[in-house]
Amino acid sequence: MKTTPNVILYVFVIVFSTFTYAQEKEDLKLKSPSEFKHSISACPVAVAFGIYSVNYEFLYQKKHGFVARFDYEAIPKTYTEARIESSGYSFILNYRYHFNKQMNSYFAGAYGRYRQFNGEGKINETNFDFTMPDVSFGINAGKKWVWKSGFTLTFALGYGFSNEDWNSKPNTHDVNEMIRDFRSDYDFIDPFYGEFSIGYSF
Repeated sequence: MKTTPNVILYVFVIVFSTFTYAQEKEDLKLKSPSEFKHSISACPVAVAFGIYSVNYEFLYQKKHGFVARFDYEAIPKTYTEARIESSGYSFILNYRYHFNKQMNSYFAGAYGRYRQFNGEGKINETNFDFTMPDVSFGINAGKKWVWKSGFTLTFALGYGFSNEDWNSKPNTHDVNEMIRDFRSDYDFIDPFYGEFSIGYSF
């Protein structure tokens, strides 16, 4: 579980460095933010909570933003008596309408997310494991600040509805009660969408 976040951060650093170098080689004069069509970002604050997030946005016709995002969650063993060891990942597709017809703009849109938690624990001398898939849809709004250098800040909030369930082995009452406790303690704001990211636009 520790390897995946390191790989994500490594890939992000490599991609970020590549785009920065290519941009400098292509054009020594800084472009106007209104010309930027691409943006790649990560959320450094979320790392403190064990969440690693990377996203890419493509701006079409200056106002239609299409965002692809990947999250990985390393979850502490502190949410139930079973000390469940678990992790989660999610893929998010997000549409944003940019009101200022550029990356540097307020925006509003809709998102769809697929997320899955995988975990294992022990209760009453019984080992168990589970998967918890979740599909969410919702709306969100926010602001993206873009400087001439390409430095980018993004803040967004959203909410919607979700369809979440789980599959457990063994499928017993005690195991399911423990998983239900885990769900209510850790995943109590399931349809919530949030982003505070730092990145580079070009």
